[in-house]
Amino acid sequence: MLTISELKEMFRRYDFRPLKKLGENYLIDSNIKDKIISYASLKEADTVLEIGPGLGALTIDIAETGASVIGVEKDKKAFSILRRMVAEKKLTNLRLVCGDILKFDIGSINTPRKIKVIGNLPYYITTPIIEFLIKSRARIEFALITVQREVANRLLASPGSKEYSALTCFVQYYTRGEYLYTVKRTSFYPEPEVDSSLVRLDMLARPSVAVKDEDMLFRIIRSSFNQRRKSIINSLSREGALNLPKGDLAALLDRIKIDPAQRPETISLADFAKIANSISARC
Repeated sequence: MLTISELKEMFRRYDFRPLKKLGENYLIDSNIKDKIISYASLKEADTVLEIGPGLGALTIDIAETGASVIGVEKDKKAFSILRRMVAEKKLTNLRLVCGDILKFDIGSINTPRKIKVIGNLPYYITTPIIEFLIKSRARIEFALITVQREVANRLLASPGSKEYSALTCFVQYYTRGEYLYTVKRTSFYPEPEVDSSLVRLDMLARPSVAVKDEDMLFRIIRSSFNQRRKSIINSLSREGALNLPKGDLAALLDRIKIDPAQRPETISLADFAKIANSISARC
C-alpha cells in the first residue's frame, strides 16, 4: 500500500484531490490493512466485493491472496488512477467497476459460493450501503466494514443504551455483528474528524427472531423509535402508528408481559417481535 508521502506524490502527479462529498479518506496504516485481510480469512476459492477501493490500499493485497476481487469505485478519477496501478500487476483475478455500489447488481457476480464484502464506508452513505447489503444477504457470507465509531456503536448496541435505535434492530434482525478493532483517525489521509471501528456483519441464514409479519415488526420499531423518549404505549397508540385503541394496546402489552410504561429504547428485539406477533394474531 502507499505511504502518506507516496499518496501525496500520487495526488500531485495526477492533480487529484480527495472528494469530501464522497467521504474519501485513504488508508495509510499497513498494520490495519494486514488486520483486515487477516480477519477476512481469504482463500483462492473466495470472491470479494470491495466497496470503494479508492487508490488500492487493500485491493492489490486482497487479489494477491488468490481470491477473485470485484472493486466498485464511484470516483471516476480515482478509478482511472487505480486501473493504471493494477494494470502493472497483471492480476487476472481482479476486476474494477466504475460506478455507484448502490446500483451494482450483486446477483451478476458469477460464483457458486457466497461472497465476502470488504469496504471502508463513507459516513454520508453508510446506512444505505448496509441496507443494500442486507437486501442481498442471500448472496453474501459476511461484510467486513470500517465505519465511524458512533455508527459501529449503533449497529452493535444493546437495549437501554443511548445508541440503541431502529437501525440497531434492523441490522441485528438479519445479521450477527461483531466489533473487531478500533481504527484511529491517523490511519487515514486526509485525516477524518473521528476514529472508526472495524466491524464484521455475518448474514444470518434466518432472522434472529421469529415473526409472522416482518412489515409489521419494522412498522412497530419505526413508530416506537420516532418517539423513543415516550412510553411504548404512547409511542404506538398515537395517530398514524398502529391505529389500535389505547385500551386494546394496553391489554395486549399486559398479556405478553411488557410494561406499557417502558420506553422503546429499553425494549429488546425479541420483545418487539412478541408485540408484532400478538398484533398479527388479532388480524
